Amino acid sequence: MKKIVTVAAVCLALGLNVAASQATQNQQQQQQQQTPPTPPTPPQPPVVQEKTVPEVVLTGCLVQGSEPTVFLFEKALKDPKSTTEKAGRYLLVVAAEDVDLRTHLNHQIRVSGIPDNKPQPAPGQKVEEKDLPKFSAKSVTMVADTCSAAVLR
Repeated sequence: MKKIVTVAAVCLALGLNVAASQATQNQQQQQQQQTPPTPPTPPQPPVVQEKTVPEVVLTGCLVQGSEPTVFLFEKALKDPKSTTEKAGRYLLVVAAEDVDLRTHLNHQIRVSGIPDNKPQPAPGQKVEEKDLPKFSAKSVTMVADTCSAAVLR
């Protein structure tokens, strides 16, 4: 009889242990179902630091291009008094609404803006307008009402 009571007590203890374990698992499953899973955070793209190109001030002559809305900036120099600086040639693009290039045609002007990184064509090389480096004009100031011979060197 002792054996039967001992076996019954052990079985009862094991049964209670299994029941308690199942109850704990059921509670955990219910909690997981009640709280929605948090979506995985997408990987962040690497931070790319844009190179800011400094504004440049050039002086040169504004001439009409092949179309009424195309303007060329000829003999553009950082230092118009320099005798060693090589003049550049740009396709002038308006980068601000208040810049009116048409009123400065055939004038010597000073332009503040940002040149693109395209290299200047070799001196004497014939280049189409579309292949010229671009200069985004943010402001234009008239220096002289004509393009002097010094500018057109």
